[in-house]
Amino acid sequence: MEVMKSDGDHIKIILKEMSVKDAESFYQLYFGDESADRDRTTNEEYMNPVQFTEHILSLCEELYSIQTVENENIVIGDCALHHWNQEEKKIEIGGALLPEYWGKGIMSAAFELLIAVAKEKYQVNVLVAKTEITNLKALKFAEKLGFQKISNEDDIIILEKRVL
Repeated sequence: MEVMKSDGDHIKIILKEMSVKDAESFYQLYFGDESADRDRTTNEEYMNPVQFTEHILSLCEELYSIQTVENENIVIGDCALHHWNQEEKKIEIGGALLPEYWGKGIMSAAFELLIAVAKEKYQVNVLVAKTEITNLKALKFAEKLGFQKISNEDDIIILEKRVL
């Protein structure tokens, strides 16, 4: 299992390669308290934590949980590389972080580590980020990291960053 640690002045984080054994904590990132309600429903599209984690893992080249060095046992977010286009040397980057950890440099540190993986392992030329047009915080974050708006697809803004 690959584990990466950040350095620098910001909050120190650890990225751990995600696996099905992390299903409960990973699922909580996306569904939180809703997961208890979902357990009582009969929705055909419902995925339990293991199914959800397996599904997301199947879509990603790299998927990591984010923890702080101070508390390695709590998953506070995730970050991923997905939709690798080998021909164009492009890969999408994305992630999520619990709101109480926003604005602390955590996702910047995670993306810094993930971008290094993208460059080294996949020899990417371009990183792609997508966010909903209404997600102004994610848009501002991506632009701060050097991503530029390229186009829109319905309610999604597509941004790119050259990493050569």
